[in-house]
Amino acid sequence: MEQSGGNIQMVMFTGEYRHNLDPKNRLIIPSKYRDQLTTKIYITEWMDGCLAAFAENEWNELVSKLNKLPITNKKARAFVRSILGKSDECGVDNQGRILLPQFQISDRGFEKACVIVGASDHFEIWPEKVFEQYNEESMGELEDFAEDLTELLQA
Repeated sequence: MEQSGGNIQMVMFTGEYRHNLDPKNRLIIPSKYRDQLTTKIYITEWMDGCLAAFAENEWNELVSKLNKLPITNKKARAFVRSILGKSDECGVDNQGRILLPQFQISDRGFEKACVIVGASDHFEIWPEKVFEQYNEESMGELEDFAEDLTELLQA
């Protein structure tokens, strides 16, 4: 959440954009997203083969939730380790670009073409080939996902 003139505003990332990594591993952030970011964002390796990018306040909220997980639980420790251990703070330069860390590019198989997808409180950065494959596999299950989520919301 960002504070603006005493009002608290939720960040809301929506839409799909396509941009290329430049030779120095910099990626242009969509201008629609830049308006909701400070000079730094947090990027972590995420689920389904993508990276997730969070504005500072949303990142702090996520870390706060992760800190509430029981450290005695093996799965909780592994999850926290994977999210925080594979994260990095990235600055946004004057041209609206971020420098993706080499380890994230290598781990997720980025080449040049990227897809940037809004996901409410964060946005995802996908290698184009991985995104296309994921989309192809999951779109046929969209109705099933909706039914399952409806059941979760009603519980």
